[in-house]
Amino acid sequence: MINKSKLSLIPFLFTVLFIFTACTKEEDMVLLPPSAESAVFTYTLNPDNPNEVIFTAAPNIDTWYTHWSFGDNTAGEGTDVTKLYFLAGEYDVRFKVFTEGGTAEAVQTISIENDIVGPNLVENGGMEGDDSWTVLPISGGVDVAFQDGAATWTGGGFGHVGIYQAMEVEANQEYQINMDVVGSGLTDCWFEVYVGTTVPMAGVDYTDGGIRLGLNTWDGCGSDPFDAQFTAISCVGGGGTFEFPAATTTYLVIRGGGADYGETGVTVDNISVRPL
Repeated sequence: MINKSKLSLIPFLFTVLFIFTACTKEEDMVLLPPSAESAVFTYTLNPDNPNEVIFTAAPNIDTWYTHWSFGDNTAGEGTDVTKLYFLAGEYDVRFKVFTEGGTAEAVQTISIENDIVGPNLVENGGMEGDDSWTVLPISGGVDVAFQDGAATWTGGGFGHVGIYQAMEVEANQEYQINMDVVGSGLTDCWFEVYVGTTVPMAGVDYTDGGIRLGLNTWDGCGSDPFDAQFTAISCVGGGGTFEFPAATTTYLVIRGGGADYGETGVTVDNISVRPL
């Protein structure tokens, strides 16, 4: 005769066994950290432009994020990226993988032989006085002065001022903007570069073409002292490159404003716009 009480225990025993097995499997699952081999990458120089470097990585492990640090205060994401270096020098490039088990990175030093040097569209980029430049007053509080071979923005009170000049560009030609920028640190401020086709007008905020390079304390750059090329420290904008579909007259506008430009303000010099 079948013992019904024993039969009723069978489903319970299966349930206990299933839970025990599942828990054991979860406890046995150990997420191993990635090794340096997981972050190995290769690179090649573009034969048509040796300042352009193509980086390629192929992680041998599942990643949820990848990050490049190009050695010039710029960064990228993904496994296949292209980077343009403007200045000659050696750069320590880091590629980092993020996995469920941890992180790993690989580092290689690359050499760039020459600066990118094309004809400069900017007249008086050395800022020897205000020749070729027009001051763009937008609102009172921040001033700009041409002195000692540079242009310097000072003040605050959420004032706003810029400078500009016209440039002729070719159709479908990519250009690169750059300049030296020095500052003692800003508080609640912005400092931006534009290239657009709209003629700047006094008292009117200039936004045509969008931000090409920029410092913005709310976005994380400009608060600390800086002394670098603008492309190296910009945290807003498109990296300083631009092109237009047709040959046209454009306007290079450098403008800034905000609450406090700091003890020494922001100084710019050696302004260039060169074809790539």
